[in-house]
Amino acid sequence: MTKEQWDTVSSRVRVLLNYSVAQTNWLQGSRMARLIAAVPFLAGCGKAQETSFCHLLIYLASLDEAAKELFSHKPEDDGELYTRLAPILTFSGGNGEILQCCRDLITLCMVSNYRKDAEADQKVGKYNPLNAGLWDANALIGTLTESIEKRITPEIANFYTSEDALRGFWQD
Repeated sequence: MTKEQWDTVSSRVRVLLNYSVAQTNWLQGSRMARLIAAVPFLAGCGKAQETSFCHLLIYLASLDEAAKELFSHKPEDDGELYTRLAPILTFSGGNGEILQCCRDLITLCMVSNYRKDAEADQKVGKYNPLNAGLWDANALIGTLTESIEKRITPEIANFYTSEDALRGFWQD
């Protein structure tokens, strides 16, 4: 994803969401937002710009208090690791290895976030598959990290790395 492609996609999303200066500044520095927007371009997917726009819009909507609950992890997301993220992990064609690496990076961040927030989630009664005893964070992190390391390219690493994901900051 070039700077021009990022500017085109992110500016349209910012206008649609009526972003303030502070929100715009946050978005410009968000590594996760950039990765999500970049995946269709990195993988050479069909309709890359449209997919990038849609995925970025969904990601940003999921962070907003008005829609956060819709995108929170629910028991029906427990069965398959990628289910909760399906709205931002669907692509038209593209390089399968690059797509898998990026899916795993985004998912590694999600699992790391669950691990980081497990205690706080339990205190407030927020559902977390780790607290429910259904997912083993260490095993999942090991599997995802191994998969990423087999597939990551310098182009992907320019946007996001395993180290970024392991910090568990979904809204960075």
